[in-house]
Amino acid sequence: MQVVLDSLPNQIITSTQWRRDYSRFDDGVDTPRNIVNGRAVRVAYIDQMANNFQMTYGQFDSAADALAHYERIKGIREGIEDENSVEDFPTPHVLGRGLYGSVALFAIDEFFLEVLMERAPGTSANPTVAIARRALAILEAARGG
Repeated sequence: MQVVLDSLPNQIITSTQWRRDYSRFDDGVDTPRNIVNGRAVRVAYIDQMANNFQMTYGQFDSAADALAHYERIKGIREGIEDENSVEDFPTPHVLGRGLYGSVALFAIDEFFLEVLMERAPGTSANPTVAIARRALAILEAARGG
């Protein structure tokens, strides 16, 4: 997880500029409490219009544990769209949209990745897929791929 943290940029550019929000969590990093059989880190970003998103990277003891966490989180999100709907994303993945904003979830070997866009619908273009691509690239680079 430290390699992932070291790989996270201070800015992510989509249709807007997102900057790392170090003030949101102590030391700029949150440790999710709902992780069993693994460890995870969560970081937040904010844009000029005060829209927020956070990325959660989890590394589990096994691929089965990562998939079980993926299924559990998928089950609690509302408005889930089609699973495996983006052709070039790793499978399994799911995109969701609801009152909370939107989400992208992934299970990749022993890793779990969540991009949670905390935004009011209609305030800006939805950058979830673009940010998910960036988050996946960060994970792949950290894994040495």
